[in-house]
Amino acid sequence: MSGMRICALAPQLASALADMGHEVAAFWPSEPLFDLHGALAARGFEPELIIQQESLGQRVLLTGMERFSCPKVFWSLDTHLNLFWQRHYFRLFDGVLSPHLSILEREGLAGRLADSKAGRLADSKAGHMAGRMAMFAPDRPWRPHAERPRAVGFVGRLTAFRPARRWLTDFLRERYGTEPAQDLSFEAMLDHYQDTRLAPNESLLGEVNFRLMEAAGCGCLVLNQDVGPDQDALLRPGVEMEVCAHVLELRELLDHYLSRPEEAERMARAAWERIQAEHLARHRAQELLSFVSGRTLHAQRGGGAQTAFWLALAGLARAGMIAAEAEALERSLARLQPGAQALAARLTLACERRGREAALALAATALADPVLGPEPEVALAGSMLGVLLEDWTVARGFWLLRQRAAGNAGAPLPEHPAALCVAWAGELARAGRVGSGGFPYDPAEHVPACALECLYLAARLAPEDLDVTRRLAAMTGGMRGHDYTRMAHLSHLALHNPRDWRTGLQLGMAGLKSFRPEEGLTELRHALSNAREQGKEASFLGALEACDPRGSALAALLRRPLRGVSPFGA
Repeated sequence: MSGMRICALAPQLASALADMGHEVAAFWPSEPLFDLHGALAARGFEPELIIQQESLGQRVLLTGMERFSCPKVFWSLDTHLNLFWQRHYFRLFDGVLSPHLSILEREGLAGRLADSKAGRLADSKAGHMAGRMAMFAPDRPWRPHAERPRAVGFVGRLTAFRPARRWLTDFLRERYGTEPAQDLSFEAMLDHYQDTRLAPNESLLGEVNFRLMEAAGCGCLVLNQDVGPDQDALLRPGVEMEVCAHVLELRELLDHYLSRPEEAERMARAAWERIQAEHLARHRAQELLSFVSGRTLHAQRGGGAQTAFWLALAGLARAGMIAAEAEALERSLARLQPGAQALAARLTLACERRGREAALALAATALADPVLGPEPEVALAGSMLGVLLEDWTVARGFWLLRQRAAGNAGAPLPEHPAALCVAWAGELARAGRVGSGGFPYDPAEHVPACALECLYLAARLAPEDLDVTRRLAAMTGGMRGHDYTRMAHLSHLALHNPRDWRTGLQLGMAGLKSFRPEEGLTELRHALSNAREQGKEASFLGALEACDPRGSALAALLRRPLRGVSPFGA
């Protein structure tokens, strides 16, 4: 695939593709809506391939994408934070690349894995192909660990919105004297890593983040949260990096490798060599071309493309990431070909941004629509609109409409708004719509679109209802990166039933996963004491072993040395 004409909205990939002999038209727009067709026409450039890399600052939507007949690929880097709008935007492209392939698979946005080497997937019902492609690593020379003055280092911004990161840096400071580095330039950050031997990592929602490739590419041994297959596809746990489930395991790993510097350097060197062979910018450029090679086109055209574009824009507007006037946005959605997603988006925007009268008028129209009214997206948006606007007739009407369409006409009607939210949460959880894909939900302002958001609205409406809190604790227990918020739910339950050792055990483990060693162990000791008093010590120990199979928590709890597989048992 040599000598292609490629449009690359991805600066580093553009350079790598040009080095491979391709003719590249590169753009890096800063405006939220960018007319790519006009920009290419002005250059007289007709592309054979278009690649757009997600911008992590200003989100950018390309207009007129349906006018291109060549393959189009979107590289989603923060899928975990942006899926709420990208799931629509993806439909403008023939293929999607992401470091977080497991998220796309879980959400039904990727097909069957067809090529494990390239991470390529068969075409899915969603109309596009998905593949795994993480951000590339920096191309830095190897520096022996004996020349690195810093034993343990962490680079990352500390804000009030990242409490787990602050607790991690508190732990590193108190035990290892490590001061976090903030607000460094990119090159200064890489210099920092090249002065560092061990690099603990922390991610917002249990995802593969840039720090993994950056630190490993600079020759650090990365000690990472165990975030699963997306990470394992990049570096091998126990060979090229280390993984941990919570702060006590991280402490064991740090102590182990600080006392065995040759072993740490050997693993760090293995990771660096893997990166030199597979994870530089030129490798990503080749992965992109291999991904596209020989595939058929499935991007949306015509009305489908318009719907996908405006739904993506509506999602960004709701999140405050793009400025758009609500009434004009709703008019644009109304002009689209009739569909449940567009109508649900209109109901949501009307409730959140247009006022009570306009929202209820649109809800009445949707409630009377025999085709779209019973659709799950429309019924949910209309029902939750009624809850937020305190119109029980509308809230109940959409619920009943949906239940009749689903063949549940005889199901009991929830007795109050919070119960209705819980009922919707159950429906959505059974349909696999648990989380919101990164949307910054506020129950005082936003219409729920998933099970978790319905429960948060229920908790706001009925803060004294412990059943809602239990449901929140259970649901967040199965979601990566929600340990901090889960701690609040479990603490509330423990306050009302302080002798419940199971809740105490879960609270303690959530604390450890949030990098709070003393607080987590304190909760575990209290839970163990309660279990002993109730004759349930064996049950407690069994439950703890299931939560902590490596035994770090039990060893710390009972103050005994670990016995197990190296490095934990070394």
